[in-house]
Amino acid sequence: MKALHFGAGNIGRGFIGKLLADAGIQLTFADVNQVVLDALNARHSYQVHVVGETEQVDTVSGVNAVSSIGDDVR
Repeated sequence: MKALHFGAGNIGRGFIGKLLADAGIQLTFADVNQVVLDALNARHSYQVHVVGETEQVDTVSGVNAVSSIGDDVR
């Protein structure tokens, strides 16, 4: 399954993106921040710091990104 999530900020990547990736969904982010988009497309992954009783760092991989201000999301 594939998903397009609008918003590649901290909540989009750290919460929604991680949940979708953990469910095995191929994820593409749409955002206006070109710096974030370029970083996601260069690595096709990012790290999430999961904080609770203990802290762990998870890697979300297999992600892509497109600009939400261009024609890429049509």
